Amino acid sequence: MVDTEVHQVEVVNNIVNKCKSKYGDRFKYYLTGSYARNEESFKDYDIAIYDTENDNKDWESLLKLFFNKYQKDGKSIDAQISQYIPEVMQMTGQELYKNRDRIVKRYVYSDETLEDWEYIKYNNIYGNLWEKQIMLVKPKHRSMGLDKIQRIYMEI
Repeated sequence: MVDTEVHQVEVVNNIVNKCKSKYGDRFKYYLTGSYARNEESFKDYDIAIYDTENDNKDWESLLKLFFNKYQKDGKSIDAQISQYIPEVMQMTGQELYKNRDRIVKRYVYSDETLEDWEYIKYNNIYGNLWEKQIMLVKPKHRSMGLDKIQRIYMEI
């Protein structure tokens, strides 16, 4: 990442560096979402995490490091583990569009019970680790045309 990006996501970088010290190269960390697309108004910093070992035993403790953390601009950090990242990174906009209805699983940390919401279903895995089932491209993003363009993942 270039220096301006490193400065802008200083808190994210500090957390990722702690994670890398603790877990080594096991996890891959990516900035994604509206910030990665350079949208002027974005509500949070989306961090997508991929586990090269696909073993959820450390997911709760990893995600807890990002939980309730904020960048210096006051915007929250939204970290989720997504095991489908390598596949989606390879998808063209056309392939993403064809797969937009596919249900994918993401994993989040919450110290409160998460309730299903519209098109999102939650299942507690253990402790504060939750499985989130959601369409590959949610309706809000479809209305923005994001179901027709390749996803952006900026490795941290």
